[in-house]
Amino acid sequence: MKRLSTILMAFCCFAVQLSADVTTESRHFLTTEFGAGYSALLNHSSLGKSSGLAGGKLQIGYEWNYRRLLVHTGIEFASVNDRMNVHPFELQTPYTIGLPAGQAMVEHFDFRTWTETQLLGQVNIPVQIGGLFDDRYYFLAGARVGLPVLHRRATTATVHTYLTDPLLIGELGNVPVHNAFTSDETAAGAWAAATVNAQLSAEVGLVLNSFFPQTDAKAKGAGGAQTRTSARRGSDKGGKTILYRIGLFADYGLTSIVRPAPVSPLAVVSEPRNIALNDCFAASGNKVNSLLVGAKFAILFQLNEAKQQKPQKPLPSYIDIFVTDKATAKALPAQVDILDVTKQRTVRREAKSGKVRYRATNAGEYRITAYNESYYPDSQAVTVADGVKERVDLALAEREWLRLRVTNAETHKPVKVTARISDAHTGDSVTVMRTGAKTGVARTRLDRSHTYRLTITRTGYEPYELPIAYIGDSINIALTPLKVGRKVVLHNLFFATGKTQILSQSEQALDELSDFLRDNPTVTIRITGHTDDVGSDKANQILSEGRANAVRNEIVKRGIAAERIEAEGKGESEPIADNATEEGRAKNRRVEFTITATGGALIEQVAQ
Repeated sequence: MKRLSTILMAFCCFAVQLSADVTTESRHFLTTEFGAGYSALLNHSSLGKSSGLAGGKLQIGYEWNYRRLLVHTGIEFASVNDRMNVHPFELQTPYTIGLPAGQAMVEHFDFRTWTETQLLGQVNIPVQIGGLFDDRYYFLAGARVGLPVLHRRATTATVHTYLTDPLLIGELGNVPVHNAFTSDETAAGAWAAATVNAQLSAEVGLVLNSFFPQTDAKAKGAGGAQTRTSARRGSDKGGKTILYRIGLFADYGLTSIVRPAPVSPLAVVSEPRNIALNDCFAASGNKVNSLLVGAKFAILFQLNEAKQQKPQKPLPSYIDIFVTDKATAKALPAQVDILDVTKQRTVRREAKSGKVRYRATNAGEYRITAYNESYYPDSQAVTVADGVKERVDLALAEREWLRLRVTNAETHKPVKVTARISDAHTGDSVTVMRTGAKTGVARTRLDRSHTYRLTITRTGYEPYELPIAYIGDSINIALTPLKVGRKVVLHNLFFATGKTQILSQSEQALDELSDFLRDNPTVTIRITGHTDDVGSDKANQILSEGRANAVRNEIVKRGIAAERIEAEGKGESEPIADNATEEGRAKNRRVEFTITATGGALIEQVAQ
C-alpha cells in the first residue's frame, strides 16, 4: 500500500505540471471515478461452470481535452471476482486399515458439490482516446495494463465417503470403526502464479452538466436566467470547470493472468485418508481472461485557468458557379451577379468559360444570377458556412427570335427601316431592329415575360404600329407609301372625359407622330377630331375642335413647324362605327390625321 500511495502522489504532481500555460482550447482535468458491475475470470474449463461475481474499480486519473478530442490515463484499483461450480466427480483409493495383510477394500470419495471462489485485486494503468459529441455524449476506447496484487481463493467441497468390498453384498457407509466420513472441506491460500494482464477497454456515456440548467451569476439582477450548461464549460468556479459524467464500461483481458504450468489433479487422496484440494485454474490448464463490465460515475476537476483566447479568423468560403446551356448542357459564357443578401451588396463576375469561383466575404445567404443576352437569366439562392465550398449550377434557356421582314406595299420590294420595340405597358424603348436594304429582314431576341409593341416610321411611308402577340413569330409588314388624302387614326391617344386635356398615357403616340413629321420634312397634315353622338351637336363640335388643336399644339412643342399642321373638328358628323353600342362609340371618339401634301419628288424617289 505504501508503494501504491507513492505512485498516486507522483501521478498527481505530473497532472498539475501539464496544466500550466494552456488556453481554453486545451484543458486538463484531474478525474476521480468509481465503477461497479459484473466480473468474471474466464477459463473455459470443462470441469465446471463459471457464474461470475460482483466487481468494481476506483480510479484517480488525468484527462486532456483539445476541442472535442479526449485523451485519458490514470491509475486504478480493480476488483475482478469469480465463482466456479465444479461438476460432481468421484475418486477411489485402496483401504487397508485394520485388514489382514493382502486384503483391501475400496474407499470411495464422492464429491457431490464443489464451489471455488476467486477474489482478484489488480492495479491498472489505462490509456484511452475518445471524443465529445454535441457537448453531451462522450466515448473512450483503448487499453489497460494491469498487475494482480491481491488474491484470495476459497474452496468448499461436500464429500460422501463409503467402502466397498467384492465379498460384501452392499457398501459400508459412515462406519466409525473404519474411519469413513462425510464432511465439508474448506481450503484457502495465496495465488502466486500471477502475471501482467493486458486488457481492451471501452466506455460510453453522458456529460451530466449539459442536461441541467445553470443560473448565470451575471443574470441574477435580471431574475437569474437559466441556461443549458455546455459540456465544455461545465460549472465554472473561479475560471475553472467541474464536470460530472456517467457511463457504461467494459474491460476484457487479452492475456492470461495465470502463468502456464503443468496440469494438476483437482483433488488428490493419499493414506492415511488425506484429501488435498487443488484450484480449478491449475486443474484445467487453460488461459484465464478477466472480464469487468458495469456502470461508472466520474468527477472531473479542471486544473488550468480558462484564458481568453484570441478570436480566430473564419476559414475562407467559396462558391463555385457553373453556367450551361439548358438544352445542350454545354458551358456558356455569362455575366454573373452575386448578391450578399445580408449586406445587400452585389458583386459582378465574368464567367468567360462558363465557370467562375467567388470567395465569400462572410457566411450567410447569397443569390447568384447569370445573364447572357441571348438567353433568359437563371437565379439560385445558396447558404454558405465558414470554411465550406458550395457549388451552384445555373442552366440558361435560349431566348426566342423575333423575325421581321419589311416590304413596299405596292412594289413588294424590301425596305430598309429602323423598327422600334417598346414595352407595351410603360412605353419604354427596349431595342431597335434594323432591316437590310437588300433583304428587308432583321431579327432580335426578346424576353417572353413581357409584352411589346413594334413601331416603324420611315421617310416616304405611312407610320406603322403593331402589338407583338408572340415573340417567336415571323412578322411580315408591308409599308404603304405616302399619298395625299391618306387618313391615319392616332391610336393610344387619351383625353380626360368630356375635356380637351391630353392624358399622360398619350406621350408615346404624340412622340411617334412628331417623329413621323420629322422624318418626312416635306409632308403636311391636317389633324381632325371626332366624337360620338352623346351630347348636343354644338358641344360635340367644340369638343372635337379643341382636341384637334390640343394635339397640334403638342406636336408644335416637339419642334414641328406650325405651318405644316392644320387642325379642324368634325364633331359627330363622320362616325366610323355604330353609336348604338359602347364599343362603336369608343371607335367614333378618335383623332386622325390626313396627309395634305407629300412633296412629289420625294415620293417618286421612294417609289423607285
